[in-house]
Amino acid sequence: AREISMDEDWEDININEAETLIKIFYERNKGKYDEKSKTEQYLPLNIGGMDFMGFADRIDFNDDGVEIVDYKTGKTFISQRDRNWQLGFYALAAKEKYGKVKRVILDMLRQEKPLEFELDEKGNAFPLNSDRMNSFNIYQVEEELIKTAHEIQEAYRVGFKPCPIEKNCEFCNEYVYGL
Repeated sequence: AREISMDEDWEDININEAETLIKIFYERNKGKYDEKSKTEQYLPLNIGGMDFMGFADRIDFNDDGVEIVDYKTGKTFISQRDRNWQLGFYALAAKEKYGKVKRVILDMLRQEKPLEFELDEKGNAFPLNSDRMNSFNIYQVEEELIKTAHEIQEAYRVGFKPCPIEKNCEFCNEYVYGL
């Protein structure tokens, strides 16, 4: 890490923070992956007649199902909806590609512990290590993704409309219409 950090492409990286995250990553993951584990796995899925895709950071294969891990190294808070959509999509796509999904994990390395969810046969994802988190259902996530994608397609079809001026949206003038 120190050698790579000398490269011009990495000059904005704080090597001390990076080393801390590497140590956290190692401590949280030692013994959890093996030669069957896969990284950066392309997860395509067609739902509602639309093609979606994602890339899972790591997939582990266990006797009772696969475990999907997504890592976050940033300081940005991830909303519950965004977390559910990402993990829910990964579970749906991995189920299609690999079979039973046992667990989905969002490992925000700057947080005290990863957010882990165990899935049941009905697609319910129950939090394992926190009573602050709400459970979610991957099939409900699927419906939300389809609905939102249809709304985007419709907005594309009729043209994106800028927000009312009083919303003070900084990007409205930068939308490209009729892509």
